[in-house]
Amino acid sequence: MDLSPSNFVLLFLAILTARPTAMSQPDLSGWNRLVRQMEHAPWVSDLERMEPGCVLGMFEPRLNPDRFKTRSAWADGLTAQLEALPLAEHHADRALQVLLADGMRAFSLVQTAADRHRAEVEAAFEADGLPREWGLLPMALTGWDGAYYGPGRRAGPWAMDLVSALSHQLEIRRGWDERHVMEKMTPAAVAQARQATAAFPGDPMKQVLAFVRGVQAAQRFDVEQVDAELLEWLHLLRVLLQTDRNFDRDNAHSLWLMRDQQWSTVSCPESSFFHFSLLDVSPAVLRALKEENPWYTSDSVAFNPLRPAMLTPQGATGWVPLDALPCGRSPDRNVPRPVVRHQVQPGEVLGTIARDYRVRIDEIIAHNGLSGDLIRVGQWLEIPGGLPGPKQETLPKASSDPAGPAADSNTPWVWHTVQPGESYWSISTQYPQATMESLLRMNDIAPEALRPGMKVRIPPP
Repeated sequence: MDLSPSNFVLLFLAILTARPTAMSQPDLSGWNRLVRQMEHAPWVSDLERMEPGCVLGMFEPRLNPDRFKTRSAWADGLTAQLEALPLAEHHADRALQVLLADGMRAFSLVQTAADRHRAEVEAAFEADGLPREWGLLPMALTGWDGAYYGPGRRAGPWAMDLVSALSHQLEIRRGWDERHVMEKMTPAAVAQARQATAAFPGDPMKQVLAFVRGVQAAQRFDVEQVDAELLEWLHLLRVLLQTDRNFDRDNAHSLWLMRDQQWSTVSCPESSFFHFSLLDVSPAVLRALKEENPWYTSDSVAFNPLRPAMLTPQGATGWVPLDALPCGRSPDRNVPRPVVRHQVQPGEVLGTIARDYRVRIDEIIAHNGLSGDLIRVGQWLEIPGGLPGPKQETLPKASSDPAGPAADSNTPWVWHTVQPGESYWSISTQYPQATMESLLRMNDIAPEALRPGMKVRIPPP
């Protein structure tokens, strides 16, 4: 493995500071929140302008056996293994409910996001002799978000950890991260899958676990002692495998190609650099620039031979004239950075918060004096340099009475007493106005912690 000196130092530090990666993939509620935030992404509004309803329209599941996608033996074996996991039908129903909610919004978002690069990614896996279904993994990890940056310094649509990325010779340094560069990340993902396949021949589920959590975690995997978050995620993967095969939908790849033509490139002479900020662009344009150019991980854009220009929306209002770029300009340390206050919601982790506001996790930790990634529901955080994010739902304050107050006209919820054997899923089916997602948002009790006699909030009728 040939590493540059800077990457060698990063690899050494990453190994020293490596810690368990239980949050290397979100649980079901965290995944749903991550994906649904994409509704506000610039690419969604761009595609919707070209073809209204292509992403945000109300979809009905269309089951057409004549158009079912053929599946590899590897994918069939993986599905069978996932179906044999504990509480299979319960967790599959929960995951399917999330995909079907609001006109299949989450399903439409991840499928449309995947359509941008999916064909070339699947072709790369097949060219290496691997099943093309490996290309579904980013749907379950990040919703195919190319700008993803999450817990444990994982980044890119494959949520690849730092140690793995450096071992595949991806360049990661201040201001530049090749985990976001598709032509670099795809070969790295193929290499990672090849290593996982070699480590666990004939065992698709452990191959996936080795890719996501590492070989040692896959070796220690015990189906009888699997943690709740991993179990939820594995069943989410199973449902995505099945719905991707069975649900008929229109491919949006041609729309992505049309959208790419609506972006222009801007650079500085001789691959110089410049620093831009909210002084140069409006918040909406800055958010779009950060999403479309995620390989630049700071506002100081240092062009290089791989990315000699930055993609910009044509005719964007609030953007400095393209012929007057502040080339060579360094950050003005005297200009105060805007600070956005954010209250932590159920299901959020630092990675999702940093992604929403387009900042780095380390910046939030340093500014708020945190000792690590651990945050709690209701905690207020200051986001330095954060872009105004999508409007956050304000949660009702918890009652000091553990039994919960009696519902009245001033209470924005009603109470439900948990009965033996009930889950958020079964409770949501008893109230027409409730969905499992709304119950998870309104209550800070983890699904696996529900016990008979507890009080949970239900949206008012």
